[in-house]
Amino acid sequence: MWSEGNYVDSCPPSSIIHLSYPRTDGKGSINVSWHDGGLLPERPHELLPEEAFGNWDGGVLFIGTKGKLLLDCYGENPRLLPTKLMKEKTMPKEKIKRVPEGHYLQWVNACKAGFGNAETSSPFSYAGPFTESILMGNLAIRSWMMKNPKLKGWDDKYLGRKRLLWDAANMKVTNFDEANEFVKREYREGYSMSL
Repeated sequence: MWSEGNYVDSCPPSSIIHLSYPRTDGKGSINVSWHDGGLLPERPHELLPEEAFGNWDGGVLFIGTKGKLLLDCYGENPRLLPTKLMKEKTMPKEKIKRVPEGHYLQWVNACKAGFGNAETSSPFSYAGPFTESILMGNLAIRSWMMKNPKLKGWDDKYLGRKRLLWDAANMKVTNFDEANEFVKREYREGYSMSL
């Protein structure tokens, strides 16, 4: 999902981050735009004036080749756009197994069962790379404000306003070493973490 060679443009605290995930089926890439800090994408023209664009906590808009799907935050309240399609179309039966005990309890139960003895609906093989891509967006926001300690003029006031190149295998930014302070921390003497 997220691999070496991907990048994110560093950006201001209110930002739009564009990510691209290569597909393995030869159908091109899946492009994701993450809007943050109060910025919103353009309101879909299929929404009626009285219809909400997401909910108070945000939302998701999928734009496909056959139409659009709008969800509230955390995937709640999915609806086709225009919403009149919800009455006209028959939705296929769900193929995704639901989690009756909830995701948190499922994770705790899998931990108790031990490695390889339980299954989760969002395994680390998926959730890890997905989380990595979202954290890259936060890394871009943090890097954007990094000031140049050797300031000579206004043009070189900020160092991090650039495209950040990510090396997933080594978990580091390759073209702006200063940004790596947000990736891993230096532990105080007497404290360490080994993997």
